Amino acid sequence: MRNLANTALGDSVSMSKERVPPSARTAPNSLNEQFDGSPAECLALVILWSAREPHRVGEVALLPEECPVWMFGRDPDQPFGDEVQLRALAAAEEVHSHSSRSPGGRAPRPVRFSRHRPEGLDPAPKPAQGILGESISRLQLHLSYREEGLFVHNVGRCELMVSGQVTQASLVTEGDTLYLRGQLLLLCTRRPLQMPMLRAYPHDRRPEFGEPDLDGMIGESSALWHLRERLAVSARSDQNVLVIGESGSGKELAARAIHRLSHRSGKPLVADNISAIPPSLAAALLFGNKRNFPNPGMEERTGLIGAADGSILFLDEIGDMPEEVQPMFLRVADRHGEYFRLGEEGRLRRSDFRLIGATNRPERMRYELKRRFQREVRIPSLNERREDIPLLIRHILETQARQVDEHAGRRANARVPIPTLHPLLLDQLVRHHYVTNVSEVEFMLGHAMAESTGDVLAPIRGPLPQQGRSVRTPTDQSVLTSRIPARRLSATIPSPERAQQALEETHGNVVRAAAALGISRHQLNRIIRRHALSKPRLLRSPKEPPT
Repeated sequence: MRNLANTALGDSVSMSKERVPPSARTAPNSLNEQFDGSPAECLALVILWSAREPHRVGEVALLPEECPVWMFGRDPDQPFGDEVQLRALAAAEEVHSHSSRSPGGRAPRPVRFSRHRPEGLDPAPKPAQGILGESISRLQLHLSYREEGLFVHNVGRCELMVSGQVTQASLVTEGDTLYLRGQLLLLCTRRPLQMPMLRAYPHDRRPEFGEPDLDGMIGESSALWHLRERLAVSARSDQNVLVIGESGSGKELAARAIHRLSHRSGKPLVADNISAIPPSLAAALLFGNKRNFPNPGMEERTGLIGAADGSILFLDEIGDMPEEVQPMFLRVADRHGEYFRLGEEGRLRRSDFRLIGATNRPERMRYELKRRFQREVRIPSLNERREDIPLLIRHILETQARQVDEHAGRRANARVPIPTLHPLLLDQLVRHHYVTNVSEVEFMLGHAMAESTGDVLAPIRGPLPQQGRSVRTPTDQSVLTSRIPARRLSATIPSPERAQQALEETHGNVVRAAAALGISRHQLNRIIRRHALSKPRLLRSPKEPPT
């Protein structure tokens, strides 16, 4: 269990995760960089889901260690009342009694979120803002740095879950999720204090925040922005590139991005899976052949190398190239594109092509083949950029709904509704360890659709499916399901009209109306105040609870 409220904090925390102290990793110099030249980093919170502000998914709150204490709550720009200040002081006293760090006289800072993108990418970036939520308290979370990570103390009314476990106080490190029930889902990750400026990637290709770019890549993580820059740098030269990445991580998208950004984009990209070429046909498919050779009736082939003249040849799974094919291919790579077509051994041909290879097993490549690539680009897996998973899921669901509509020929007023995810399902998908990446996300979404009823995809019960086999997540799945009443699976805030209707149906009983709406009494009272709703006169019996 992650609940540390009734546990000796020092013993439990120090033994749970052995990590390098954050201060040793993030000590910046005057240029805001670490001593190895990479940008200084800090822990950060990323919005994965928000009931009140879904458009803010992907925004980031940086928590640099220069401020050891942070406060998170609703409307951080408003001054805190006396009660909130007393609770904050009590939380700080409890945390620092177990910590070797001290605030050093610095006042706690409010947690604010903003769009964290490369410097200079957006001409007018939006200022950092607080988060809204119907049941989020004015001071909801008290966050304090420890040597092992960030200690989070829930001092508000909204229930807190850390990585799937209900808790009042817990150590949070990179990869953990924080869920304020029915309101907000956050991911703790590491981010550079400032993303480096893009020097090669064209600014006119920048996507709208959270949307796919022109190459089909989706994400706002620092890992994906670094990849975009690496691809743009690689596109500027004519050197061969080896793209390395796990299955389903987007190696072909990366190859096509290099092609579009290069001076060879005027001609189409030539692509094939080299591991699927039979050795007996490899020479003909690679180099081509004249008509009726080697067998009568054979059609004339240009070959992949000839078709890629002036363009780029992309060979997927090049690490699994048959050994019989490799000597033939190495020869053309060494001779600056010189080759012979089958049946034309006396006629030398030349192809001015650039080679891009992709593999998920570079260790299997022969040295002679690997050294033909002067550049390498590594594709990050979803496990390295978990904050991009909600944006990817949104795009997958929108694409699927659009394809169904196009196939059925529906009019605009008869579109298939796009399903929404319960935040605990999203929590499961974000913390899941991926092997086949995007295809695995689609597989589990399909599993959730098959199990769910209605437009809201509920959390998956039991072990998460993983491409035909079951892998149990580190969280007790019963916590994710049995504690959630069925009426609250929508996790949405009712409209003022629906709230007014519930009040009238319950004759002004706020407790009963809130239960019917699937929200708390505090949430309903805020809706009443915000929208000036009327409460019909209640004739309360002695057995009815007060409002």
